[in-house]
Amino acid sequence: MKYPHRGRYRMPLILPILCVWMILAFALPDRAGYPAAVPEPDIDFTQFSLEELKNVKIVSASKKPERISEVPAAVFVITRQDIRRSGATSIPEALRMAPGVQVARISATEWAVSMRDVNALFANKLLVLIDGRNIYTHVFSGVFWDMQDTLLEDIERIEVIRGPGAALWGVNAVNGVINIITRNARETQGNQFTALGGTEEGVGTLRHGNTIGENGHYRVYAKYFNRGKLFEGDKHILNDLSTSDWRSWRGGFRMDWAPEKEADTLMVQGEIFKNRFNSEETVFSDEAPHLVTGDETSNASGGHLLGRWQRTLSPASDMALRFYYDYYDKEFDRGQVRVHTTDLDVQHRFTPFERHEIIWGANWRFISDHFSETFEISTDPSDSDQHFYSAFVQDRIQLLPDRLNLTLGAKFEHNDDTGTEIQPSARLLWRPRPGHELWGAVSRAARVPSRLENDGVTRSLMASDERDTILRYMGNSALEAETLIAYEVGYRFQPTNTLWFSVAGFYHDYDDLITLEYRGTADENGNEVLLLEYGNSLDGESYGLELSAFWQVARTWQLQGAYTFLETRMQERVGEVDSDTEKLLFPESNPRNQVSLRSAWNMTRRLDLDLWFRYVDRLSENDVDEYVTLDARLAWTPIPSLELSVVGQNLLEPKHAEFSTLEIERSVYFKLDWCF
Repeated sequence: MKYPHRGRYRMPLILPILCVWMILAFALPDRAGYPAAVPEPDIDFTQFSLEELKNVKIVSASKKPERISEVPAAVFVITRQDIRRSGATSIPEALRMAPGVQVARISATEWAVSMRDVNALFANKLLVLIDGRNIYTHVFSGVFWDMQDTLLEDIERIEVIRGPGAALWGVNAVNGVINIITRNARETQGNQFTALGGTEEGVGTLRHGNTIGENGHYRVYAKYFNRGKLFEGDKHILNDLSTSDWRSWRGGFRMDWAPEKEADTLMVQGEIFKNRFNSEETVFSDEAPHLVTGDETSNASGGHLLGRWQRTLSPASDMALRFYYDYYDKEFDRGQVRVHTTDLDVQHRFTPFERHEIIWGANWRFISDHFSETFEISTDPSDSDQHFYSAFVQDRIQLLPDRLNLTLGAKFEHNDDTGTEIQPSARLLWRPRPGHELWGAVSRAARVPSRLENDGVTRSLMASDERDTILRYMGNSALEAETLIAYEVGYRFQPTNTLWFSVAGFYHDYDDLITLEYRGTADENGNEVLLLEYGNSLDGESYGLELSAFWQVARTWQLQGAYTFLETRMQERVGEVDSDTEKLLFPESNPRNQVSLRSAWNMTRRLDLDLWFRYVDRLSENDVDEYVTLDARLAWTPIPSLELSVVGQNLLEPKHAEFSTLEIERSVYFKLDWCF
């Protein structure tokens, strides 16, 4: 079966011309009269004050460095200090700090992470990047969180952009963008060893950094964890295959080259990893009773190579070229897929007129996959090559210098499944007086169907206490892209020198959402099978309010708070099936209210105490009650190069459910962090 090519687009002819022109521009020497720009000073994210927080420069909102106070969007930054003092041991756990982000643990190896949407195992409208590398998988439309990891100590910051980012980042950046940015190799010189051991997991990392010549720096690292018999390993978790004993190792490197008084910088990084965990799977058999349950080992492995070259042409102009290759081989639900991704991206920033700053660029992405066909999962075709071509342009216009800015932009993208998608955005930022910023935005974004939604046929057994149901999901190659029109407003203000608030409200209007449509029943080896096909038959809306606050109570004490209200309304789904079956088909839900309050107190020069309280509202669709948690961390630094800490998590109750029947238990761990 060939993919439909609706709306033939001429981007394939335009893109090579643009790439050649930009590559030639890179090769040219600096223009006379334009001195090389002075590199931006590095920000020490371990020593944050309110003023430093406001002046943090992020890159994900506009694809150029800009202060948070200059961004006409709902943004939040999780700093390296935040991650260290939160006690989080994984990237999804760290994301709980951001307002507007719903994080729930589903199983020993899986998290549901979403933004401004109903939460599910695969949040298909949330784009996640690591150093600009897209880790959103086209297989299920979402992120395999069990494969995404790195040394948390090497994360510089996590930029969380709530709301559409499609005008810059393209399809699938519908409800938000998360960009995980790692540290420059220059900042990780020497050696670091960390060891973490506790009731639920054990983690060990080792990193070495050094110089290459006068202007180059590098680091190499390795990480291993064993999350053992996590969370009642012998208890059956509804719709969860994993029985844990989750082990993972990874190793990688990063090299940065930045000669003084030169216009070029170069970054190259790479990583390989391997995961394995045990699972209990029910497979179909030709013999009665046709369903057999057995133990399996699920494996995943892969790696990537990423390079970025940036040249400063003048104080107001620069260009960047980024390339990466990514590969993974993953087993899931009795299926297996191998995916190769190659991505080339170029962008150019310049100021053609006094009040205009233009950024434009182009991108080509090639995804090749192969599915190993099983009775439970098959695709037609089993091998696929997909091309994505895109170009974007954004103009920031100073209507009133330092008071009123208008940002207009759009991304034009072609893919082999749904044809051409145009995703425009208009954003306005107004500063009526110092310390006050109001912004508003209207945007369009699109989400393209996943590989399985287009071409897959999957069979699964959905178990419940009352009955077991065999389901057959059938792909539909005629699917259109899901679309969103988003309306956003926000207000940031600083009433005193020690207090800062940020408020954002939004209304999202969705069309052509992909859902399952009832196609009757069939008999398969004497079993009744429910037939379901994907279709664009669902519309919906969501609206909400997100608040974050920062209070520097004293020189040694900071408080950070966040509140999120989210309401989602989707039309009735399958319709012909009963409510119990519909719950099995759509195990997704979101809390209406979430509260987070964090305290960071430097008790003495060598002793830190951190507390993190969270309240999460009930998930009515999943029959999960509301819960409160309290994490506490006590850290002692006997000498500057050594930190010892103890962390207690979920201290307020013995266990609680977050999304499924899995109950997260109270736990404790000890950590040693030694730099030498």
